Amino acid sequence: MALVDPRNNEYDVNKLNTGSIVGHVDTDSARIWVRVYKPGKWTLVWSEKKLVGDLISLDEISIEKFLSSQGCNQKNTIQHEFDENSDLCNTFDITNLKPDTTYYYYLMSPNQISKSMWRRTEIGYQKTFSFTTMAQSMPDFSFGFYSCHDPFNANNSNGAWPLFLNRANSAGVRFIIGGGDQIYVDCQDNKYFPDIWEWLQDNKDELIKTYTLNGELHSPSLNAYLLNLYRWYYRVYWKFPHMQEIFSRTPQYMIWDDHEIMDGWGSRTNEERLEILARYFKHDDPEIDQQLVDSMWRAARIAYFEYAHSHNPPTNTTISKLEDPEKCIWDYNFIKGTTPFYVLDLRGHHNVENTRNRLLGDAQVDRFLAWLNTEPVKKSKIVFVVSPVPFVHWKATVLTAGSLIGSLKDDLMDEWDHWTNHDERDFLLDKIFEDFNAEGRTLVFLSGDVHCAAAFRLQHRTYRKANVFQVTSSAISRMPAGFVVSAGIAKTGTLNGNDNVQFEHIFSHSEDKNFAIFHVRNSSSITVDLCWPGGTEGEAVIKTIQLE
Repeated sequence: MALVDPRNNEYDVNKLNTGSIVGHVDTDSARIWVRVYKPGKWTLVWSEKKLVGDLISLDEISIEKFLSSQGCNQKNTIQHEFDENSDLCNTFDITNLKPDTTYYYYLMSPNQISKSMWRRTEIGYQKTFSFTTMAQSMPDFSFGFYSCHDPFNANNSNGAWPLFLNRANSAGVRFIIGGGDQIYVDCQDNKYFPDIWEWLQDNKDELIKTYTLNGELHSPSLNAYLLNLYRWYYRVYWKFPHMQEIFSRTPQYMIWDDHEIMDGWGSRTNEERLEILARYFKHDDPEIDQQLVDSMWRAARIAYFEYAHSHNPPTNTTISKLEDPEKCIWDYNFIKGTTPFYVLDLRGHHNVENTRNRLLGDAQVDRFLAWLNTEPVKKSKIVFVVSPVPFVHWKATVLTAGSLIGSLKDDLMDEWDHWTNHDERDFLLDKIFEDFNAEGRTLVFLSGDVHCAAAFRLQHRTYRKANVFQVTSSAISRMPAGFVVSAGIAKTGTLNGNDNVQFEHIFSHSEDKNFAIFHVRNSSSITVDLCWPGGTEGEAVIKTIQLE
């Protein structure tokens, strides 16, 4: 059976052709990600006022002359040559913007209309696309949080995205954080949609046959094929209209979790990863299987960079460094007004076979500790830290019993609360409690992963003045965990394996898809609205929690 072409095969579902994402936006700059339907030169245009007139032909004049004719700055353009090497994706960096100002943006072609292109304005000719820069002073602001986007697990449902769009608009959110699992390349049980690792096992012989040259796997060809396969998942998962509406207008900050790579990535040993490709009654070459796993890991991180990380605040990770996973930095930080945020990466350097810092890796722990010691963090009354997996959620008995079950073992080893991660967890928590104790400051962990909404307060026996909260919102479109698992959610008690830290169960809800909207007031107080579908007229049910 011939291999499918991931670039063309639809698997009975549509995929994104042209789309945009507003990424990191500061007071004077913005990152705009674009995926376009065809290669060639395209120009990003931005303006403080909406463009009018013939956006289809641009009056058959140059883009610069068209802008000038409308009284707009003809220098507000950036041109890029899109090609297949980057899957027709690019992130544009706009600078020299004004604070707290709305800009309209467009993607235009410098070429005249032809048979292969019937309009010159690809983005912005029918709908208005805009972004607003951050204000110099932002004592009051709101932002959204979501995780676990998997509509195919829920019969192609839009999930809570329509409600999220509505509530985000009503609250005037300034930005949104995607807390992991923006796509699911695995865990599927859908005849129209393959689990990428099951697909690899089933098609391994044909893959090896196709990409063997002179008796060896030809790495460049194999890598290109598997990369296009991972890209296909982003294009399929991100084509939902309400999601695209939010992406194209509100600044997005993203981080991955395991399902962008492999279920339980980092919590499986290398031997356990190879076992996924093993087949009964067939001779499998472990060296070939290792090459396949390595190529899949390479494909996963390149596709994640192209579609998600490239429009986050810049780290040292570039296309050239993606070949060496140890050189990649996926964690990052940013500030809104005077409120600092840090986004932890729990997958890029997660390795259960490490002797310490299995979740974050040594270098990331050092970066995070250094950030805690920076002046903006030390001076802020409130700080947010994104951890895709929550610090507290399940009962200790669930973690212990589940770790003995093969299908749950890697999921529970992902948890900070699992005994294999206690040293790393306790070290970070002690540092946080100590740092936030002196001024009685507040740190809020934002998490996803567990397909429930929940809120906990954490307190330390020694550092009593520090305020630490864990708020979890998951999943926005994947099926929720359900009522049965509510009995397994931790109640008020002592942190598993750490008698110095107690936690208070404030709220949990496991029956519905959900999202969260946070409200910061006077740079010193926080409320969070945990929202899910359930009203009689289709409106959101809202549980508001004061984090104090």
